[in-house]
Amino acid sequence: MDLVFNTVLNVPFQLMNDLEQFNTASLPKIAYAPSKLDSGLFIRSSSLLFEEGPKTEIPEVNGRYLDFPIFFPTDSNSLLPYDIFATVFYFATRYEEFGASQLDTHQRFKAENSLAFKHQFLNKPFLNYLIEDLRQKLKTNFPALEFKPRAFNFLSTIDIDNAFAYAHKGLKRNVAGFVKDVFTLQFTNTFSRIASNIKDQKDPYNTFDLINAMSKETQTALQYFVLLGDYSQFDKNPHYKNKGFRTLLKSLSNQYPMGLHPSYESYTNQDKIEIEKKRLEEIIEKRVTSARCHFLRVKFSETYRTFINAGITDDYTMIYASQCGFRTGLCTPYKWFDLEKNEATHLTIHPSTVMEGVLRDYNKLTVANAEVVVNQLLNEVKQFNGEFVSIFHNDSFMKGQEKWIELYEKMLQNSKNSNLITHN
Repeated sequence: MDLVFNTVLNVPFQLMNDLEQFNTASLPKIAYAPSKLDSGLFIRSSSLLFEEGPKTEIPEVNGRYLDFPIFFPTDSNSLLPYDIFATVFYFATRYEEFGASQLDTHQRFKAENSLAFKHQFLNKPFLNYLIEDLRQKLKTNFPALEFKPRAFNFLSTIDIDNAFAYAHKGLKRNVAGFVKDVFTLQFTNTFSRIASNIKDQKDPYNTFDLINAMSKETQTALQYFVLLGDYSQFDKNPHYKNKGFRTLLKSLSNQYPMGLHPSYESYTNQDKIEIEKKRLEEIIEKRVTSARCHFLRVKFSETYRTFINAGITDDYTMIYASQCGFRTGLCTPYKWFDLEKNEATHLTIHPSTVMEGVLRDYNKLTVANAEVVVNQLLNEVKQFNGEFVSIFHNDSFMKGQEKWIELYEKMLQNSKNSNLITHN
């Protein structure tokens, strides 16, 4: 109820369990119950919100409404042919991800196994569509009801998985890399490695001046997420004590917000997240309250509980690794609900919408086709004055990536235009 009314519709509400009090109330009201009451708009309730703890059953589709599948059907007496509150709850809590056994090699819930992908609506914030339809019906029945408008928000986020290709990596890693480059005849890499270690501005991954300049030029919001875990197979940043690395992070944090990019193994490890968070806070001399998991690894409910315990208030992990779109069904930030504890939390989920690695590496799209996808998703978010969060990496702005850089810049420019984007 809080998500639907306070968060998305921006209108206050009151829950009422006293039937007599409800029947005599003169305010706009909805009767959410198994059977029709004597007053109020009636929405027949399914059993979902009255169950204890998450279950593994997947809801069956029963018809269509607004061109979306119906998952929790009602009947002709109900204002809607489905239980909107059960539907919102099911998808926003990521109910279907609890107990999922078909995970990818990185232990992630696969987009292709989601109901949204199987029923072909992952590219639409379908919960926003359903909630908007409810708003229109409420307005029709209660013309005096006022809904405060929301404002569209755009945020470009940059994950720093690897701040430098060669610089500040230490003697051991550079010597090993140098030997490998020589034996594989990668002489261009050899020369670049030498130049990068003489002056880190020449390092191919050091693209931060370009990223910052585009943000300033387009006057768009920018936030960095930095990986500070110990070196491992999937964690390649310089050592957190390296002076050059620390200087870079301090400089960036003086200009833009910086969040934590918890390392590959830390997504269920309270101690690791707290250590890495403390490292970042010590370097930038600021409190860190936002995070996005490296490799988008999330396990419900462990990951988000570790975030809460570590003082993280805002998460940006909710996007699939293999498909762009709306993993939560929403383009609106909202509070995470802990299904197993059956309680709302203070952790805000910011659904991320598009990632360059998904478009380029997983989906193998051309830049032209990727631009179409980005614009379509941006239009969807604009329709509902939601929050569009993009994910790029600093190494996507290096030499040879000019077309992807151009796509990024177009996205920033299009975000400033309140009108929907049209295609020729």
